[in-house]
Amino acid sequence: MKFLSFLLTSILIGVVYITSILPNIVVVKQDFIVNRWDTVASLPQKLSIDVNSIFFKIYTKYFVRKFTFQAGTYSIEQDTTIEKLFSQVLKNPISKDITITLLPGWNIWDIDSYLTKKGIIQAGDFTALAENISSTLKTEFLFLEEASTLEGFLIPDTYRISSEAKADNIIRTLLKAFHERVYKQFHFTSNTELYKILIFASIVEKEEKSNENKPIVAGILKKRYEEKWFIGADATVCYAYRLTMTDCTPAFIGGHIYDKTAYNTRNNLNLPPTPISNPSVDTISATIYSKSTPYYYYLHDNSGSIHYGKTLEEHNRNRVLFLGK
Repeated sequence: MKFLSFLLTSILIGVVYITSILPNIVVVKQDFIVNRWDTVASLPQKLSIDVNSIFFKIYTKYFVRKFTFQAGTYSIEQDTTIEKLFSQVLKNPISKDITITLLPGWNIWDIDSYLTKKGIIQAGDFTALAENISSTLKTEFLFLEEASTLEGFLIPDTYRISSEAKADNIIRTLLKAFHERVYKQFHFTSNTELYKILIFASIVEKEEKSNENKPIVAGILKKRYEEKWFIGADATVCYAYRLTMTDCTPAFIGGHIYDKTAYNTRNNLNLPPTPISNPSVDTISATIYSKSTPYYYYLHDNSGSIHYGKTLEEHNRNRVLFLGK
């Protein structure tokens, strides 16, 4: 009898919570994106709603009427309630498109990770296509003639895409941007020259953040290569290990600085076989119009400021002065 009484009391409390308390829980003002992979059950985490997940599922299954979960961009213009979230906000997407933002220096694994976390693709969908360029893409985009992967051609920027977009749709959007903003804007004598520029630019993007300094760094890297020096760019170490920007830490670089790979310019006189990141249009421009200087060396101090050296002696002096080693 006690158990039955407890069970009935628990059910009553649950019903009161679901019908009276839960619908009035506050959902704060915010903009959010519903991707095609999302489910109604994902909303509490997506919108930071403090609610019991089991009761939320019961509420949405039995008490939310005439509701279709649509992919798109939504806006909660002022604090609202869960009830109004379903009856008003989620019935009116402000756009069925969504926006994605790709950062300068990201590689294809960064992009895949980003799109996966946003629920736009399944993990690995993007890299699978980016590492195996289809004959259709090579026919459609002639600048891919020399490319073995799409690394370097995926212009960092903010893009508006369909909420139903898949990895191949996104890739085409990015390649069209490259065609308009790079291939048509700069004069390349051949696709071989273009690819070489992209490889240099992808290293410059990783090595230097200042647009003012990028032409100088590009000039130094080109000069080292042309004079058959090791380029010696630490940023090239990680790519052979298929690491994202987050995983390519100073500690990892330090531990693998002299590993013999096709990408490590510390012990390989050749350029990396592919770009190591996706450079911005500004970085590509800085690489094309690189600046000739008497410098062969550069380093960054702990605040990120760059210091140049003409000789190894000057470079070692800068290491002591600015890095203490």
